[in-house]
Amino acid sequence: MKGMIRVFVAICTALCVMLGLAPAASAATANPPFCKGVKSCTFGGDAGQTWVNAPASSAAKGRAIAARLLSNAKAVHRGYGAPRWINIHVIKKGSCRRTYGHRPPSRACAYEHVLKKLS
Repeated sequence: MKGMIRVFVAICTALCVMLGLAPAASAATANPPFCKGVKSCTFGGDAGQTWVNAPASSAAKGRAIAARLLSNAKAVHRGYGAPRWINIHVIKKGSCRRTYGHRPPSRACAYEHVLKKLS
């Protein structure tokens, strides 16, 4: 009898999560908003240094995106106390974006690079 109750509770829990009636993860596990307001942005790193890569179609847009990402990083630092350093790369769209989407780009593929200490 106890086994049937456990199976029933497990099935009901799984159905509630699948239907959206129960939260799958809490808001405390969400990522910090480094890329808020920036399209196609990727970030990674740790509490010491975080890198952010974002594409831009021109140098002017690249400067604007870098400024937006830096203000986002400062807001994250105020809220979370981390990271200490931010490493921002604004990459040219196209083949450079596909090649350097998740790693530091070459100088030929970068519009803007900002390395800033936040603390």
